[in-house]
Amino acid sequence: MLTREALYDLVWSEPMLKVAARFNVSSSYMARVCASLNVPRPERGYWAKMAVGKAPPKPDLPDPRPGDGLAWSQDHANVPIARPLAKPRATAATTSPHVDRTRRPARHPLVAGVKTLFEGGRLSYDTGYLKPAKRLLLDLAVTKTGLDKALSFASELFLALENQGHRVLIAPNGEPFQRAGVDEHETPRKRLQQPLVARTLHGRLRRDRCDRAHHHRNVRGSRSTLR
Repeated sequence: MLTREALYDLVWSEPMLKVAARFNVSSSYMARVCASLNVPRPERGYWAKMAVGKAPPKPDLPDPRPGDGLAWSQDHANVPIARPLAKPRATAATTSPHVDRTRRPARHPLVAGVKTLFEGGRLSYDTGYLKPAKRLLLDLAVTKTGLDKALSFASELFLALENQGHRVLIAPNGEPFQRAGVDEHETPRKRLQQPLVARTLHGRLRRDRCDRAHHHRNVRGSRSTLR
């Protein structure tokens, strides 16, 4: 297991290709590991600039944000996750009611490019909602006709949250998160109440039949005694 502190020391001591070779992975994969652990890494051309004494200063390792991994393991087993609560940063965006939308991306990264993945999935059997095959994806319960509006709303919501200093990200690997049970139908279904009523009526009818049978046995027993 490689801690984020150890990874930080590695990527600033030798090129990413050499770091990746240590773990038999690609440099692009190692770059994604750095991003998931919130570890800054040298930009392209850093080592060439260092050779001539013109490299920019090395940034400090920032504190882990909520949801950042604290270590990386090739088998992804028992990797600790940072758990402090998010603290919105004090910026002009949080203090001013007017948000400069020109600085925001057109789409949140979690929403960009996922439309084709949803459209390529299957439909659920009972509700007609799209079920994409990819698992590590934005969690939406949506029909094909409502997909565009749902993605636009999700993007605006995520961007607004991040504009206030919060983080929006896919749940880290191994986190025991579960979707809250929500009935997506416009008119709530009543099927959950019907079995209870049916069982209650069935129980009453069954008790009535048992009482009548018991009464008939008592009557027959009384007649036999009289004879």
